[in-house]
Amino acid sequence: MGHLEFLIRDLALILVVAGITTLIFKKIKQPVVLGYILAGFLTGSNFKFLPNIDDLSTIAVWAELGIIFIMFGLGLEFSFHKLANVGGSAIVTATTIIIPMVFLGFLIGNLMGWSKMDSIFLGGMISMSSTMVIIKAYDELGLKPKSYSNIVLGTLIVEDIAGVFMMVILSAIAISKGVIGFHMIGDIGVLLMYLGLWLVLGIYIIPSFLRKTKSLMNDETLLIISLGLCLFMVVVANYIGFSSALGAFIAGSILAGTVLRERIEKLITPIKDLFGAVFFISVGLLLDFSTLSQYILPIIIISIVTIFGQMLFSTIGAVLSGQTLHLAIGVGFSMVQIGEFSFIIAALGTALGVTSGFLYPVIVFVSVFTIFTTPFFLKRIDWARGVITKLLPSGLIEYLNRYTSDKQSVNEIDEDWHEYLTKYFTRISVSIIVLFSIYSIGTRWFEPKMSHYFAVYEKPVSTLLICLVMVPIISIMSSHKNVLYSKLWLKSASNRLPLVAFTAFGIIIGSAFIVLTVDKILNVPVWVVEILAIIAVIIIIKSDFIRSKSIILESRFFKNFNERTFAKRQKEHQRDKSEWVDTNLFVAQFEVIDTPKKNSFKDFYSQRKLGVHILKIHRNGEHHNLPTKDEQIFSGDIIYVMGPKKQIESYLLMLEKDEYIKNPEESEITLRDFIYGQIFHEVKPENQILLVAINVEKGSFMAKQTIVTSGFRRRHKGFIIGIERESTPMIVPDKNTMMEPGDVVWVLGSQEMADSLLNAGLL
Repeated sequence: MGHLEFLIRDLALILVVAGITTLIFKKIKQPVVLGYILAGFLTGSNFKFLPNIDDLSTIAVWAELGIIFIMFGLGLEFSFHKLANVGGSAIVTATTIIIPMVFLGFLIGNLMGWSKMDSIFLGGMISMSSTMVIIKAYDELGLKPKSYSNIVLGTLIVEDIAGVFMMVILSAIAISKGVIGFHMIGDIGVLLMYLGLWLVLGIYIIPSFLRKTKSLMNDETLLIISLGLCLFMVVVANYIGFSSALGAFIAGSILAGTVLRERIEKLITPIKDLFGAVFFISVGLLLDFSTLSQYILPIIIISIVTIFGQMLFSTIGAVLSGQTLHLAIGVGFSMVQIGEFSFIIAALGTALGVTSGFLYPVIVFVSVFTIFTTPFFLKRIDWARGVITKLLPSGLIEYLNRYTSDKQSVNEIDEDWHEYLTKYFTRISVSIIVLFSIYSIGTRWFEPKMSHYFAVYEKPVSTLLICLVMVPIISIMSSHKNVLYSKLWLKSASNRLPLVAFTAFGIIIGSAFIVLTVDKILNVPVWVVEILAIIAVIIIIKSDFIRSKSIILESRFFKNFNERTFAKRQKEHQRDKSEWVDTNLFVAQFEVIDTPKKNSFKDFYSQRKLGVHILKIHRNGEHHNLPTKDEQIFSGDIIYVMGPKKQIESYLLMLEKDEYIKNPEESEITLRDFIYGQIFHEVKPENQILLVAINVEKGSFMAKQTIVTSGFRRRHKGFIIGIERESTPMIVPDKNTMMEPGDVVWVLGSQEMADSLLNAGLL
């Protein structure tokens, strides 16, 4: 019998046995994962009553593919938006579980006399609960509607992401043979930089590619491209020092943000199920009851530590995150098992050759035992609440209740600062990754290659070209010209020092990469380069031309990153194409009761810094539409301003603080209601504000022009409030945003603007 016949025979055997065992486990309402593990044991060499697998090496290859496709599927289910939506409670809970459990596992391993590497990997294995088992148990017991289920599911998402990074760290520790120091931390940092680069490139390139080829994609082609990307990222991950599983996860997470995710997931599910089943069967093949008898005491100890450690730390984590004790107990009693990630980490240790042979089967027995106990604990959550409430001192319970409510109120920080810091650190992190990659590739590969083309000036030319490639990224990272910055600046004087510090930090980082590049290639004195680099970065920040180019890069990345969100929003509003504009912008009116001293109106016209526009001034029955900054403002004027809700609130707060205005309207109305309301209030046509859409065509004066250079306001007496590009909305766009052919540009103006647009053939 040839090799192929043996392979077919082995696959037939394990799949037939697995089919029978999984049916039995579904009948007795146990996770099918246990059925796969049992099938592996029954067809393995340690069970003598059935035919055995002949070629374990081939099954091991299939099992490796199983890990790859499991992680690819996990990546498809993950998205950065989902991670952002799980909230602080899930992050705090997951952190409180993982860190103590890793140290606890390491301590238990040491106390049992195991090697340092076995103990480190044991800590990783027992630190994460099983997503697959918990979701299955929740479905079978009808627990998904329970209040604690959202915290548990969010925590599992965070744990899955933490598991991915744990694999990176464990790989680095394994390579350095357990020596944890600055060198290893530096290696991990470099690896994460390369990982981030591939993630950024993937988000920047893949969704755009899929959009442009969507009409050519049938199911077969999409499946091939998806699997090709998955395996390509596996190769890349292996090349830069990561595991195959991590590369597959990154590929899945890139595709998770595209509009084709559900279609890809549907196509990949049968493949993932098949190879995933082979992986879990291969886990069972390693089961040896002689190991059980030999290591029965460590298995019992680790199982008890896992169950009660997970239970204790997840309960504490939920309480620390601001949840009540009542809800935290539900979280704790849910997370009492380990599962698929433990097997993957065990397989990683085996593949790297750094863990002992007994560790894999030991952790499998621990997993089986803890999975079997999961339904038992889930059914006793209410009972546990009663017992724990009786056992704990009443003073402690009162303190916990007070602590959780106080904690939640403390967490209610300034939303504007939260949004600004989130965007700031995201932009800084992505920019540093890209700049580091440009620096590394430029100095290690590009500069040496340039010597083939330039005999004398290759170093200055290389330095200049590398720095020029960095320019748009530095502009994105260092620029502070945004609405949130201006809003916080005007909101309070106490905000200004930290805002300046954040801006300075961006300038320092940008100049540091220029200094590194110049110093690496030219060996110019550092102090000279530092001064020139800071001057260069400031010029980059001030340049509207550079800003317009960097906005194109940033908007494409933002568009790809939010593709699914925008597609969903477009589908919801497909009946009315303008709905995303005029229901996301609001109009507020207020009465002026005083004007600034020295006849200066800059406070009123600082609205442009806040993304707010003054629509009109109503004075003595007259309508002054779209006033310029030269228009005077008097006491008794009624002013109408338009913009996003938060920006309007900040603008009014600034004026109210200086007692310039009183606000007769308690709430804002949408721009749509304001425009329609003009007809209801019988405003004359020549005094009405109109919302108009313009299709930017190739050759139009607007095409390839920024908002400011197009001179739209000067030409047509209106202003641009939104741009729709391939279904991607930009509300109150930056003045340096470049308009492209195919854009739909939304403009506000009076009847004079509409007549001007008609005469120009734009309507």
